[in-house]
This record gives sequence, C-alpha cells and structure tokens, in this order.
Amino acid sequence: MVTKDFDRFVALLPSFEHGKGIRLFDDLVKDPSNAAPILQELLPVVSNHDDPQLHTPHGVLTVQAGRELLRLTRPPGGLGLLRFLVLYNFSLQKRSLTASSVEADARAIPSASPEEKARAYRKFIFEHVGSKAAPLLARIALDEGIDAAAHLAIRTALDDLGRLGHNLALAVGYSEVASALGLPRGLVPIANLGHVQAVGLQGVAPLEIPTLDEANAGTTDPVALASHLEGWEFDRVEPILQGFAVAGKTADAYRPLLIAASAEPGFLGHTLSEVHSARLASRFLTPSENAWLSWKLYRTLTTRFGYPHFLRLGEPESRDRLSMLAALESSLRFKSPPAEQTVRHALEADVPLDEILASVVDFYGQWTVGEKEHTISYLNAVLQTARFLGRDEALLPLAIGLSKLPF
Repeated sequence: MVTKDFDRFVALLPSFEHGKGIRLFDDLVKDPSNAAPILQELLPVVSNHDDPQLHTPHGVLTVQAGRELLRLTRPPGGLGLLRFLVLYNFSLQKRSLTASSVEADARAIPSASPEEKARAYRKFIFEHVGSKAAPLLARIALDEGIDAAAHLAIRTALDDLGRLGHNLALAVGYSEVASALGLPRGLVPIANLGHVQAVGLQGVAPLEIPTLDEANAGTTDPVALASHLEGWEFDRVEPILQGFAVAGKTADAYRPLLIAASAEPGFLGHTLSEVHSARLASRFLTPSENAWLSWKLYRTLTTRFGYPHFLRLGEPESRDRLSMLAALESSLRFKSPPAEQTVRHALEADVPLDEILASVVDFYGQWTVGEKEHTISYLNAVLQTARFLGRDEALLPLAIGLSKLPF
C-alpha cells in the first residue's frame, strides 16, 4: 500500500472531486492488495449519503450490494465494479458525520434502560425527529452493541416494510455496513440510519407482533414446507415457519420463497431483493419477529411456488471448462447464447458455482449501459441467492437474472 497516495485518496472521498479521486484510484489498484482497504474506507463515507430530494437514498444499498458482490471474487477480479462504486460515491450529497462526533452526541444522552431507549427511539421516528433518533440509536450501539441497535432499527422497519420493501432493505443495509465496520466507525451508518428512518417511517404507528408460542411451533421440515406451498395449503405453512424461527433457522425457511422470487423477481428485481434482505435480517431478529416476517412475505409477495422442472440439471454435454466460461462471457456481453444455456452447461459439467459467480462479478465492468443502482442490487440478490440455493438450483436465479440485466 502506498500510504501517502492512499491517505490523499481517502481524504477526497467525501468530496465531489471525482477527477482527482479516480486518478488516484487507478494508480492505487495497480497493486490489487489496495482493493479491500479502499472498499472499507468507502463504507463510512457513503453511509453519510443525504439528499433531501430522495425519499429512498440508495447510496448504502448500492455500495453494500457491491460489497457483497466483491466478496464473491478476489482482486484483480471485481476492480471494474469497485471503480464504479468509487465514481458513484463522488456523485452523492453527504452529511458530515464522523465517528467521533456521533460518539460525543451519543454519550451526551442520559443513561436509561434498554426498554426506555427503545420506546424513545420509536417515538422520535414517529415524530420525524432524526436529530434525536440518530444519537440515541448510536448510544444503544455503544451501550449494548451494534447488533442491538441493528435489531431495534430492523424491528422498527417491520412497522411498515415500505414501498417495494425499501424500509426493510435500508435497515438491513445500514446494519450490515455497521457490522462490517465495527465500533467506533460503525456509529456513522448507525446514526445515519436513525435519520433515514425518521423520514421513511414518520407517522407510522408501532406494530404489535404477537409473542410466538414455541410449544405449538411445527417441525423444521423443508420438504413439507415446499410441498404445502406448492399445494397452496397455507394453513399448514405457518406452523413450519414458526418451527424454523424457534430453531434459529429462518434463513433456511426462505428457500422456497427465494425460488419463487427468482422466477418472478418483480419490478427492477425488488421482489427478490426484498426476500434477500429478509434472509439477512433473520440473524438480527427474535424468533417471534422472524416468524411474523416470513409468514407475511410468503402470503404477499408471490403466488406461484416450486422449482421449474425444465430448469433441472441433466447430464453434461461437454467438460471443456475453458470453452464453457468463454460461452458464459458471450452471454454476458451479447446475451447470446442465452445465459440459461451457458450457465446450465457449466453447472452440468461441474464447473464450481463459486467460479461462475466470480466470473459474473468480474465481468461487471464491461456493462457500460443501464441504471446502475438497481442493476447492482438485483445482480447481488441473484448471485447471493444462487450461492444460497447451491449448484442444483442455482440455474433459476442465474438464468432469469442474467437475461434481464443490465437494467
């Protein structure tokens, strides 16, 4: 790492000086080991995204999705995507919050019990008082940890998931960035999340989520869950979702919904992105909250369940790995042959799924058209879902997603 140039680059990130910044970036990434530190420095800066004209600021959503994508590859792979994220950062209006200023404001708040702080936070959000909600959420992070602050914010988002699931996605995105940064740097996204929720959730009354009766929860049977969903036997679905929640396996309970949302991803991929956010949120939520959220999404997001039989993998036609990856690149560049065909052939020939996903991320820099924010968010939901589903069912999200992208 070239310390002097790196420090100059970091100092430019909060500014609009994209010309100087991108020249320094191009020099720094000649050493690919600089890529990870650059991404880490980007997180707290983009967390300050603040544009009064936007009801849903996409800065953190875009960069966090990019961060997840970059974890699927390794430098020099992914540098095209990272370069875009850096340029994108320079286009954003930002607050000037720093970890030290947030901590000072947070520590000025009188000590109180966790329950009192939670009630006060919900009150400030309802009343649209971001200037009080932000330091209070940071105080909770200091007193009880980032996960506790994230839980409160995500639980608050359950009061109204938002149009296209944006309230949930924002709460999860800022929480994931805060977790990645740790304390004290994670205070910046935590405080900004308080500001964001005070806008998006103002006037939304707190929602009561019933306490789960764990004794009556069903078994964690994924086969039965998929069967009941395909048979539209919803009276038998909820107890199984409750069983997954009690067992701490709610992420696994989303599998049939991820498959359904992969087939019908919604406007700009928002349906699949919402389920992906819910899966990530599950680690922060209580069993009662997870059971409530998974049941709500299963009932409202889609109407068709089950993996399409025509997308099941068969026997390989060839095992020439290099030619298959070249065909996949042609699908990404020209949409010909279709991704359904090239990804299928690669998976059937046992090309590792992780290698296929990394190839897609590495190719991102070749996409010179399209609406970048939603392209990156949907692409991330597609690739993360494919990885979660595994080799045998990864073809569905990849075939549908790659046929639609870039937006």
